Amino acid sequence: MKTSRLFYTSMMLFWISFLALLALVVTYAPQGGVELAGLTLFADTGLVDAAMTAMDGIGLSLLAQSVVFGVLGGFNVASAGLLLFAMMFCVFGEEREQREARPLAEGAAACSAAAAALTVAVSFAGGQAGALMVLQLTALGGLLLTVTSLSQSAIVAADTTVGDVAELDDVIADHAASHAAFSAQLASFSRRESVS
Repeated sequence: MKTSRLFYTSMMLFWISFLALLALVVTYAPQGGVELAGLTLFADTGLVDAAMTAMDGIGLSLLAQSVVFGVLGGFNVASAGLLLFAMMFCVFGEEREQREARPLAEGAAACSAAAAALTVAVSFAGGQAGALMVLQLTALGGLLLTVTSLSQSAIVAADTTVGDVAELDDVIADHAASHAAFSAQLASFSRRESVS
């Protein structure tokens, strides 16, 4: 496995974990957490307090707030899933699959952008810019950097392919030239033999 693949694996695994945890936070923190194997997870609402206060200020009902948090969780889960497939294509795939990793990462960034836009709209409308907005914008920035690095690696691969094709063309041209020169010498020798 190449070092660049290890780098992409670690980078994408971080953002997949980040987005999955963010989805769990927006899903369970407004409800007071979740019980799992005797542990209470995501019980502190500190990360979503400002968003809840902003939605209260706007006048959204508890049902509407649950829908907003559900939509945010869905966008984050979709983004994490698309990024997971992009990572598998980039790390384990052949050249064709590696080219398909970039559109998947772009889809993940689009889902993250939608979640960030919703969070920013609610936070600004309610006058409360809190931790959830910062986390959503951080996720969006990380995914944009991931897409940028994938597109740069694709450009390098394309340049390498063009260079390989040019080298192959040069080898074929040299072989054809030497073959033509050999044929010309052979024809010259055969004419001399026939004249003699």
